[in-house]
Amino acid sequence: MAEPFKSLVISRQMGSGGTYIGYLAAKELGFRYLDREILREASLRLGVDSAVLAHQEEKSSGIVENIMKMFSFGSPETTFAPPAVKPVYDRDLFLLESKIMNGIVDRFGAVIVGRGAFFALKDRPEVLRVFIHAPLEFRIRRMMKVRGNADYKEVRAMITESDQRRAKFVRDIIGVHWRDAENFHLCADSSVTDFPSILQIILKYFSVKQ
Repeated sequence: MAEPFKSLVISRQMGSGGTYIGYLAAKELGFRYLDREILREASLRLGVDSAVLAHQEEKSSGIVENIMKMFSFGSPETTFAPPAVKPVYDRDLFLLESKIMNGIVDRFGAVIVGRGAFFALKDRPEVLRVFIHAPLEFRIRRMMKVRGNADYKEVRAMITESDQRRAKFVRDIIGVHWRDAENFHLCADSSVTDFPSILQIILKYFSVKQ
C-alpha cells in the first residue's frame, strides 16, 4: 500500500497563482505554510542577514558575480581585505535550505513554495510535488491586476526576468530542467481553470493515496 502524502511543495511561474494556491492548500489541509521562514532559518545558521540571502535565493549567480565574491578575499596581487559581508555561494545556500526543508517534513505537515523544494524533497514519497504554470500573457494581465493596473511593459519584464532566473538556478545548481513534467506529480495550467478547482485536484491527491 502506497504511503499517504503528508506534505506539499509547489513550484510556480510568477503570476500563475501558485503561491496563493499553496496558501489555500495549507489552510484546507491544516499544514503549516512555509516560505520566508526557511530563508530566515538559513540566515540564522549562516550568520548572514536574510536580506543578503534573499538577493541570491533561487538564483544562480553569473560568472562575474562569483568572481567578485572570490576577489572580496583579495587576489594574489593585492593585500587581503576582509569582505564586508560573509560570502555565501548559491550551491551552499541551496544545500542548507534542502537540509532545513527535509527537517521540516520530518516533523510536521507543511506546504513549501519555491526554493527548489521539488528537487530537495524528490526522494520523499510522502511529499506531493506540484507545478503551477500559465501562458505569459495570462500572467502579465493577472499581475497587472494584482498590482493595481501596473505598467504592462514593466510587469512583462519582471515576469520574464523571474522565469529566466528560476530556470537558470534549477539548471545550474540542481542540474535539471525546471519545467520538466517528470519533476512533479501534478502540473496545472491556471489559465484554463480557476484556483479553487486546482486546489480541489490537489486535495484529491491527499484523499486517494491511502
